[in-house]
Amino acid sequence: MTGKQGADEGWAYRTFYPPVPLMAGLAHELGRADAPVFSPANIEDNDLAAALMAAHQSSTSQDATQAETSLLVALRRLIVRYGDCSGRVEEIESSGSRRRFLLYEDLVESNLGSQLDLQGLADAARVTRFQVIRDFKKAIGLTPAAYIRDRRLRRASSLIEQGLGLAEAAIAAGFADQSHLSRAFRTMHGMTPGMFRRGKAPELKRSHIDRN
Repeated sequence: MTGKQGADEGWAYRTFYPPVPLMAGLAHELGRADAPVFSPANIEDNDLAAALMAAHQSSTSQDATQAETSLLVALRRLIVRYGDCSGRVEEIESSGSRRRFLLYEDLVESNLGSQLDLQGLADAARVTRFQVIRDFKKAIGLTPAAYIRDRRLRRASSLIEQGLGLAEAAIAAGFADQSHLSRAFRTMHGMTPGMFRRGKAPELKRSHIDRN
C-alpha cells in the first residue's frame, strides 16, 4: 500500500454485511440444512459481480420489491456456487407456474395500493420466494417487481385520466409519493405524469361536455 489514490477521479466501494440468520434462512429456502460457510479465497465471478452490483443499485431505489428480488438473486448465486453447506439446492417446480401466476395476478391487482413483497406472494402460493421469481419469469418473462411496477403505472394512468390529482393517484396506485411515480412514469413512457395529464386534458374536457 502506497497511500496514493488509485485513480485521478477517485473511487468508492460498497459492501454487504448479510447477517447469519438471513443467510441461514435463504439456505433453508434453497433446501440446505444449515447456514453456508465460505472459504477465505477471493472469488472471480463476473456474473456474481454483476448480480451484486444490481443488488446495490436497487437498494437505493424506492422499489422495495425490486431491491428484494435483486438481493435474493445475488445471494442465491453466491450460496449455490460457493457456499459449503449440507443438503441440496431446492428442486425447481417446473409445473404449475401458470396456475400460480394467476394467483399472484389476483393478489397484486387487489393490493396495488398496499405494500407488496415476495414473501406475501410466496405464502399465498405456498412456495419459496425463489420459486415466485421463477414463476413470473416463466409465465410472462418479467420479474415480480417489473410486473408490479407496470400494474401500478397502469392504475396511476387510469386514475389521472379520471381527473385524480397526481399525488393522490401516486398513493392510490402504491407508489411511495408523487416523485416516485414521476420517475417510474418518465422511465416507462418518456414523459412525466403532469405531461400525460396535460395531453389528456382536452379529452377529459370533451368527456365532461358530452356527459352534460
